[in-house]
Amino acid sequence: MAEVKTYAEVGGDGACLLYTFDPPGLLVRAECLERGLAEAPAAARRLRAWLAQGGLVGLLAEGWAEGETPQVAVAEMVRRRGPVGNGNTRATFQRDLVQLSPPELVAGIAVLGHLRSELWALKAELPDGAYPYRSLPHRMTIAEQLNHMADCDRWYLSRFWADLPRLPRSTDVWQKLALNRDRALSVLSGMTPADMRRQVTVDSQVWTARKVVRRCMYHERFHLDTIRRDLELYGAAGA
Repeated sequence: MAEVKTYAEVGGDGACLLYTFDPPGLLVRAECLERGLAEAPAAARRLRAWLAQGGLVGLLAEGWAEGETPQVAVAEMVRRRGPVGNGNTRATFQRDLVQLSPPELVAGIAVLGHLRSELWALKAELPDGAYPYRSLPHRMTIAEQLNHMADCDRWYLSRFWADLPRLPRSTDVWQKLALNRDRALSVLSGMTPADMRRQVTVDSQVWTARKVVRRCMYHERFHLDTIRRDLELYGAAGA
């Protein structure tokens, strides 16, 4: 049976995020660790199907057959005082500190490409009236989430590269998403061996090339899920 190693970030609110490095991605967001681990096998099966959809089956461990529910093991756990139930994450796993290899960088960029294809497909489902929709008073509108996604592509890069030139301003959120993602892919694909080795500490948080790629993938996945949630709520409300 195939095994998926997960890396757990547990917050002071009890909520947890379960990440995977092989294959790369976010596995589960849950209200507690026990719930997350219970959901993890089915989530791993869905992750396999999603990777296969993007032609990325080669990122899976050998022997992980289609339709198989793998065994899930916790390889590392980081407990933090801050909440993670709202998606906030700050963990640096020991695996983040392992030097990123060129094949792993290629794999991460491929996953980012598949995620962005999913976002572009979601664009076609968004009616004009959905952009200002806010599911709860404290949550961002769908338009604000899209702008935030674009801004965070640059923010993640800025943790590691402090001298990035500014991009042209754009009032169209989809153009802004495209401009920032093009910049991110250009910077990531141009990483040198020295970039892949170095570690940078910003605001008491350690960053490596591996962590930058992981966080970019996580953030895209997180907001794809939250926008889909809000779009369903928008439709259910008959807005």
